[in-house]
Amino acid sequence: MRQVRKKKNIVQLFLLLSLIFCSCSSNEDDGTTAPYDASKPIEIRDFTPKKGGGQMQMIIYGSNFGTDPKLISVKVGGKDALVISAKGTSIYCVTPNKCYEGTVEVSVRESKASAKEKFVYERQKVVTTVYGHKDERGNYDVADGTFAESFEKNHGLLNPTWLSFDPNSDNKILYLAQDGQPMRIIDLENKRISTGLTNTGTTLTRMRTIAWTAKGDTMVIANDGGGPNDRDENFASTVFVTRENNFQKDVQVLAIGKQCNGAALHPVNQELYYNNFSRGNLYRYDFLTYGAGVEASTLNREFICTIQDSNWEFNITMHPSGNYAYLVVKNQHYIMRMNYNWESKTFGTPYLICGGVSQAGWLDGVGASARLSSPYQGIFVKNQTYVAEGKEDQYDFYFCDRDNHAIRVLTPEGIVTTFAGRGSTSVDGKPEGYINGAIRADARFNKPVSLAYDEKNDVFYIGETGNNLLRKIALEDLEEEPEEGK
Repeated sequence: MRQVRKKKNIVQLFLLLSLIFCSCSSNEDDGTTAPYDASKPIEIRDFTPKKGGGQMQMIIYGSNFGTDPKLISVKVGGKDALVISAKGTSIYCVTPNKCYEGTVEVSVRESKASAKEKFVYERQKVVTTVYGHKDERGNYDVADGTFAESFEKNHGLLNPTWLSFDPNSDNKILYLAQDGQPMRIIDLENKRISTGLTNTGTTLTRMRTIAWTAKGDTMVIANDGGGPNDRDENFASTVFVTRENNFQKDVQVLAIGKQCNGAALHPVNQELYYNNFSRGNLYRYDFLTYGAGVEASTLNREFICTIQDSNWEFNITMHPSGNYAYLVVKNQHYIMRMNYNWESKTFGTPYLICGGVSQAGWLDGVGASARLSSPYQGIFVKNQTYVAEGKEDQYDFYFCDRDNHAIRVLTPEGIVTTFAGRGSTSVDGKPEGYINGAIRADARFNKPVSLAYDEKNDVFYIGETGNNLLRKIALEDLEEEPEEGK
């Protein structure tokens, strides 16, 4: 029995060696296993793809490359490409970032060759750091100054929870609410940050969200004050400051209410909508009709609905058309939609558009099958593909998914995908961190919560409470800049 088994094993081994030999012989014929021959030149016949961005797989075809990747150097646009493997007549490599010039070059020891065509580099969207840096122990200071000083002196953002462009600044000034801390003014043109409106200790105690009147001359701030047993009329749910006072003094009560997490103005009719945390209530107040202040809002605010239960923390984001709004429920991991009735000038009952109530997770999907984890600020961004297709709703909704450390996208049909973050999986397998680079392949965030979009320049700005930084997503800069966060 043993002899039969041994004989069978020998036969199997012989067959295996025969296959290997045949395979090797075949490969020797086509040059794929031939070593580099210093007496012959190397040659590049072709490469693919012909265009693309950084970190793309590229195959270079030719002859006399050899099979040892340690002997081979590949440059694209004058920058080193990562060589993965070689088979004599082909090289497998990865394109470098920002290889704009495009010349494809191969060197094997002293031999060099260049491709006749150039690789056409297409700029890709990447994550970079705008402001903030920590020392080796993770410490930073909160201070006014330039963006450059923040890298040199370890400045950071304490609690960057809501970003909003000054609507009359041509997207050059960002206001940042910091959830209980003074507001910060981010001057993108002059690249500096300064302290703005501070808490008054009475009328204004905890800034949560920022909204603007139609002309952009008044800033409306959601104020989170009081506790569940306090009376509504003793607290301001929303306050306002004006451009006349540089949005920095003379804080006035717009409407009463305790524990307000979010407030928004209808983009067309300008009614105020705001919430109450402890009850989960949503209110409407027509201040253009009744005026601002404690007495007027006490008598004339309207109860819209309770979205789910008590202690539901949510903010409100209006669609640019005014046709509907999203309620982003932070602490219960889902987003609701409510449609606007143009005749009655109010919103109807909210319904779930994506995520699962109290079901945290990270899963791209449609509607209730998608999973979110502490979604925060979101913004509507026009999708040019929808415009070209003539769709009625031309906007996607981008939002920070804090505990998933990602920026997600919600389509009008309720489809959720991951837009940026959770990259560099080979580093340590974690979703969070501080890494710049390609938005999905490389970049990592740590608790992103605030988000603003510059439509004119196609740039996203992101505030992170984990990294205490301001980051951005934009096309790669043509000029070389030092990379932070690597």
